[in-house]
Amino acid sequence: MNEGSKNPEDINYSDIRKDQVSRWVTFIQERFDPISHFLMIALFVYAHYLVANASRFVIIEPHLIIYVGLGTSIFFLKLRLYDEIKDYDVDLEKNPNRPLPRGLLGHIDVKKAIELCIILEVIFFTSCGIPAFISILFAIGYSLLMYKEFFIGKYIRPHLTTYATSHTIVTFFLSLAIFSALSRFEIWEMDPDFYYFSAMSWLLFNIFELGRKIYQPCEEREGIDTYSSVWGKLGAVILVIVHALAASALCVYISTIQYFLMLKLLGLQLVLLLVVSLIYLIGTKPLTGKIYRLYSSIYILFVYLTIFINYYVRGL
Repeated sequence: MNEGSKNPEDINYSDIRKDQVSRWVTFIQERFDPISHFLMIALFVYAHYLVANASRFVIIEPHLIIYVGLGTSIFFLKLRLYDEIKDYDVDLEKNPNRPLPRGLLGHIDVKKAIELCIILEVIFFTSCGIPAFISILFAIGYSLLMYKEFFIGKYIRPHLTTYATSHTIVTFFLSLAIFSALSRFEIWEMDPDFYYFSAMSWLLFNIFELGRKIYQPCEEREGIDTYSSVWGKLGAVILVIVHALAASALCVYISTIQYFLMLKLLGLQLVLLLVVSLIYLIGTKPLTGKIYRLYSSIYILFVYLTIFINYYVRGL
């Protein structure tokens, strides 16, 4: 036996497992902040529940919300894991302190976690019925195409906006899967409101994606494309506002929404977005860029909160 080899009996597997758990806890704290993501996912799922519950065709069993919440959380975690692998080469050069480049986790660890996530997604959504099982397969299938960059990565990677918006479409399929799980409807036979809401969610996640990569010129880093570097400050802001207007239009089109109340609430959100956009456009300091990224990133939460207010008032 080599001097450096170890007898299997001498290996403390408990310590190894603890080390692995500790590494994953660190990863989640750094790349999938539990508090902010839990809030976003909770609002996201509950908004679906409110829209589905308001439909005259749906009777929702309470336990389904738990299954959907767990399945959706795991789905978003899996998307984060995809990005860690896809961005690895860039992170090696530009972000060496991220988990994979610095060796906190290995590629094999992340790939095994992705496999586990897919298994758990299927289990939780299938617990809501066969229609949900079929629907989540669409979402998982599209997410795997994303992971492989639709097999045309070298063609779409240079086109930042096309790349991003083609990836966020996965939220449309996830949204339909949530409705399918709550209503037990097949993905192709749902209440039209569910399709409007799912499309709105896709637009909102586009705002989230676009807004977090808009910077002041002094914040830009050489070799890293952002929406502000590609479109210019004004162009990037217009892109976000167009998505916000389209999402608002789809939201008020949902039949169970109180039209005039929602117009007022969404109008307020749009006015705030315009004010923050103006501050960003006029400003030159990093602070104004941070304010814009913060507001555009939480815009999605404000819209879902607006939907809650709508259904609360509707139920009075």
